[in-house]
Amino acid sequence: MGTHVVLGASARWFIPISAVFALVLLANGAPGDGVGMRAGLAFSLAMAVHALVFGVAAANSALPAVAARWLLALGVGAVSFAAASPDSRLRGQIMEAGLFVAVIAATALVLTILIGRAPTLRDGE
Repeated sequence: MGTHVVLGASARWFIPISAVFALVLLANGAPGDGVGMRAGLAFSLAMAVHALVFGVAAANSALPAVAARWLLALGVGAVSFAAASPDSRLRGQIMEAGLFVAVIAATALVLTILIGRAPTLRDGE
């Protein structure tokens, strides 16, 4: 990590705590309140910090673009399935989980494009 030891160490603590917060938010939220979107954005914050601090190559090795595309398709499919089956008892949970996965995958793809073009903290070394 070189000159950014403190930033790297704090990111190594922040990222898992933020991911656990997003999962707890998803698990404890009421279905239908948009908790999947909020939890996905909280998890995306951890992904953004990881990509900014450790670089896009590390972010791509954590979640490759092919896997992100499959997760995005899976999330959109889950939301579509939940919307098409209004009589299901698990409709809200499926919809929120699908939205959570879709937001994470879409954010991973967007971060790869945007941060991949900008310099990161590792470029100064």
